[in-house]
Formats: sequence, structure tokens, C-alpha cells
Amino acid sequence: MEHDIYDDGRRSLDELLASGEYESSKENIMQGFKVFQKKYVYKSVIFQLLLVAFGLVSQILNIAASPAGEDVSFSYLLIVMCVILGVYILIRPKNTYRKLEDSIKELNGIRYKGEIFTKKIVITTVYDPYTEENEEEDGEKPDGKDEKEKSSGDETGDDGLPPATVIHLDNSGVEIVETPELFVVYVKKINVFVIPKSAFKPYEVQRVKDKLSNIMGVRYKDA
Repeated sequence: MEHDIYDDGRRSLDELLASGEYESSKENIMQGFKVFQKKYVYKSVIFQLLLVAFGLVSQILNIAASPAGEDVSFSYLLIVMCVILGVYILIRPKNTYRKLEDSIKELNGIRYKGEIFTKKIVITTVYDPYTEENEEEDGEKPDGKDEKEKSSGDETGDDGLPPATVIHLDNSGVEIVETPELFVVYVKKINVFVIPKSAFKPYEVQRVKDKLSNIMGVRYKDA
């Protein structure tokens, strides 16, 4: 079973550019997330801080221009709120980074297969040690069926693993940022996927860059 992201129904023939397996690691995920924040999050942070700074300055000027004795307590309140909001905007990316770092400890050791085509990227889970451990601990299911019967018709696939994720590259909501070690795939408002280049042969990596930079245009970027 496949889980399509931004599937618009088009199924034109794709050329396979690269295929390989890789192991999920905390280091790669956090490195890719840093790239994502640098390219997308911090731009938004700067814009938000400019708005806060504008509100802060306007209230300071309002206090300075107010006649003596006029009540300007509301302006002082707004200044305090602007400062608090500015601090929150500044620390939010770091807090998000720390929360992600704490939440992905169990992702180490999961093996994926990555396939990069001219029209899509397919990411398939080929081995999940935590799924294997749970199956060993659970033993025989209450229904008493054998393994073949239990897996038949399972929504997660015959092997009990999650369905493959398909990311369609011809959708404007998908962008790729390339670093010397990673392909960082950003699906806007949905997810960020980190694929290490070490999963592929050097000529495949070059082929991905040559083909997709031409096909995707400005949506394919260097870090």
C-alpha cells in the first residue's frame, strides 16, 4: 500500500534516477531539520520580528508625543506585550528543535528504501526493530490465526510495516534542498523528509541533481 502526498491523479511514466537503502539516524534527521529551519523558518521569524519591532517603535513614539499628564498606560502595556511576543518568536525555533530531538530517539535503526524518480519520491520502510520487538513480545494473537492468515489484508501491508510514502515532485508544494550529505524534501504544511546521499551511488546522486534541478527549477535548491 502507498500513501500519496499531494497526489493529483497524474500517473505519467517516471524515470528512476536513484535507488538505495539507508538507516534512520538522529544525527541526519537533526541536520536536515536545521537546514529546513534555515531555509524556511527563520525567514518567517525575521518577518514576524519586524512586525513586532514596528509595533514597539510606534508605541514608544506615541508615548514620546503624548502631552504631559495624559494616560499612556495602554501604550506601556502594548510595549510589554511586544517584548514578550518578540522573545517568544525568537525562542520558538529552538524549542521546536529540542522537542524534535527528544521525540526521535526511537527512530534510530529503522531501515528505509528510497527511490527517486523524475516525477516522485517513494520512501518504504523495510525494517523496523521496534515492530519486530513488539511482535516477538506479543507472540500468538488471540484469534489463533497463523502468521500468513494474520497478515492477509492488513492495512499496513503483508509485513506489518507502514505503507510506502509517495511524494509527487510535480506539485508546487514540494521542494528539495540539497546539502553535501543530504536531500531534504519539504512538503509544505505536511512534513520534512531527510534522505542521506550515502544511500545512493555517486553517479545516481549527480543524476538526481542534474535531472531534478532542471525539472523542478527554483524548487530545487542548494543549502
